[in-house]
Amino acid sequence: MKNNLIHTLLMLIFISVSALAQKPKANTTKKTTTTTKSTQLSNAEKMPYSRANKYWGPGTFYLYAPGKPNNKMANNKLSAMRDLTGISYDDLCTELAKQGYVRVPINEIKNKWFNLSKSKDLECYWSPDKSYILQPGIQGLSQSPAAPDKYDFKVSNTIMHRVLFPKEDTVRVMEEVWQFLRDLRELKANLMDIETKFKKSREGVYPIEQVGFSGWSYFRAGSWVQVMENSKPKNYFERHENIIRRTIGKPDFVMWINGVETDFFYSLQVMLTKEGYIMNYFVIASNIFDLPPGQTWQNKYPDQVRQNKILIKNDKDVIDQYKGKLPPNFESLDVLLHISK
Repeated sequence: MKNNLIHTLLMLIFISVSALAQKPKANTTKKTTTTTKSTQLSNAEKMPYSRANKYWGPGTFYLYAPGKPNNKMANNKLSAMRDLTGISYDDLCTELAKQGYVRVPINEIKNKWFNLSKSKDLECYWSPDKSYILQPGIQGLSQSPAAPDKYDFKVSNTIMHRVLFPKEDTVRVMEEVWQFLRDLRELKANLMDIETKFKKSREGVYPIEQVGFSGWSYFRAGSWVQVMENSKPKNYFERHENIIRRTIGKPDFVMWINGVETDFFYSLQVMLTKEGYIMNYFVIASNIFDLPPGQTWQNKYPDQVRQNKILIKNDKDVIDQYKGKLPPNFESLDVLLHISK
């Protein structure tokens, strides 16, 4: 899927899906029977509800996880957001309350940086420490044959995490960006792309001012430009991290990072504004959306599997493309992501 399609999808979700939201119901504790497992439990498995029910099981348009997450057992910021998708609206409200999130009226949010619409139907929640805002996207199961009424049953398909950092916190922002990349890697997601630019930035010049590439292999390869010196071409290479650190404080700096697997999209947007660095995280359950009449996820899902395999193959092909060319070596991904041994 092309990058502009991902951006369009994110904006459509932000604008539209929350319009179906309701006020949260009182927190009710459900009695569950727990069993001791020898393996680590994922976030979802710790929650007191089932992730499958009659509204999106086999035979419906909303076959939740006809496959499964690439790494179900990871426990990080993105997996915690992921595990809040694909569940009923009632269960979502119960879980948010249990985790300490508090519903916040729209008029209490600083619209100048949060960039909310004026819709009163948007649902926003303060984190327990009020350091960031969580915004769920709600989808009505309008096409599910199991739903008794057209918009009777609602499910979460998107979780958005929004935070503001002061302009002086560039180092913290960079650490958050690199943590996002580490989380993507832990989830075994494909790195779709990373793009950066800023006001008056130029493409293909030295020193390099923009980052734009797809896949973990290109991340390992770095960026390069070719310039003429003494009437001869000369290649300059630079790590993508070095380029980002050198340009992140430029006016109107913006960065997009997109990751994908068969069932989920993961995105991070970083923008430098007058108010500071705005960081918007998105986790999207790609299988909790309307499909054209006559289709089900049972026949649609294999396409997502094929696309995922193509992304994996393309990423591996990059290494063959660089053999015998510059750069001579691909750096270790663990080193580039600052993963301690």
